[in-house]
Amino acid sequence: MGYTIDMKAMLDVPRPLSDDEIADLILHVSDLLDPVAPDPLVTLIREGHGVRVHVQLELATDNPWEAQAIAASALRTAFDTAVPAVAGVTRDLVLQEA
Repeated sequence: MGYTIDMKAMLDVPRPLSDDEIADLILHVSDLLDPVAPDPLVTLIREGHGVRVHVQLELATDNPWEAQAIAASALRTAFDTAVPAVAGVTRDLVLQEA
């Protein structure tokens, strides 16, 4: 049994990301989240200079508080690693109410 977490966030970057950067970012973030939650669902939608983020993770815990903590930490770590690697920019990731 597990717990599904749906997370929404806004990724604020200093310039608009290209289509290739968005596609690469989805792949990179998915790869980084895979050890935490196999087959994560990662959706990115360009919105102005930012990117709207939706991530769905199936975690191996029945504790909703633990699942939220694991998901939030994994999401921040993935984007901290992926955005500079893919786009060469820093980012600000703001979690939003799902």
